[in-house]
Amino acid sequence: MSYDNDIDYPDISSDEYKAIEKAVRQAIRLLLKEGHPYEPSKLLRRQEVVYALKGAHIPKELLDLMVLPLMDCREWIWEEYAEKKLWTLEEAAALSVGMDPFIFQLEPGQYYNGWRVEREQALSRTREAILLRELPAVSEGEVSYMTPYAFCRWALEAGLLNSDLAKPLRGLAQDPQYIQHLPTFDEMRERFTTYAQQRLFADGLSQAEQRRRALYGFAVFAKLDNPKLTREQIAKLAFESISEDCQKVQGFTYNTIRNDLMKLDQKADRSSTQNQPFLNLVPSDREIESTDPTHRWWSRWRPVIAQELPWLMLPE
Repeated sequence: MSYDNDIDYPDISSDEYKAIEKAVRQAIRLLLKEGHPYEPSKLLRRQEVVYALKGAHIPKELLDLMVLPLMDCREWIWEEYAEKKLWTLEEAAALSVGMDPFIFQLEPGQYYNGWRVEREQALSRTREAILLRELPAVSEGEVSYMTPYAFCRWALEAGLLNSDLAKPLRGLAQDPQYIQHLPTFDEMRERFTTYAQQRLFADGLSQAEQRRRALYGFAVFAKLDNPKLTREQIAKLAFESISEDCQKVQGFTYNTIRNDLMKLDQKADRSSTQNQPFLNLVPSDREIESTDPTHRWWSRWRPVIAQELPWLMLPE
């Protein structure tokens, strides 16, 4: 897809262009979240962005627009927050008016407009509802957390979800299953391999916490898919799921994957009364198939995994 820079780009409404624009914006947002300064010329030269462009010759004026962080909460940004079990007060207020919470916090107060006023009003009303115990929330230090469903139900009744961009929140308020989609093992494997592929084109070390989250989700759902898998087998399965190029990236070598899974077992073991670590336990057929919670292996382990990995949505 090659076009001269001195003519109007003819395909900005095409699916191909939209896919490239989304990939570039995702790469830029990831870099900004990792702490890279907002310097458009440098960001556009990053390998992640070059890879996202896939060789397309996009005119400079359109590239300048692509690299500009958007404040509105696009569908792929909403999916990021939809997967969370808890929102902070600030995240909830921004999402209620259709803002991307991360981009808002990136440059707070950079300019004044009515949209920011709406966000501040939502923030104030939500904080007040928490103090009046109209909205259940928990506090850790100076940060207040709430479940997405509880916030959306309250915000809808309070008349805060009027923006067209708040449509996903209205949907959640009316249907608690709107974002409570339990991932499958295949989906967790896709998340892990996708994250590995993204980091293949990054300089330096990947963020250890994000890497472990992707791996731990993969491991837990691999164990749910086949409870008789051992930790070593799951480590091999994870390693073999990524490409040969990714296997060479620091953080995704076999030894690192195996050591990270051992750390998960050690964490879970400290919180459990079981005789074997979670990933290394090979339950009997009776323990797998039993409907009695006292005998069923997953019923015994679910509270432990939920405590150690609170961000991971788990089946009952």
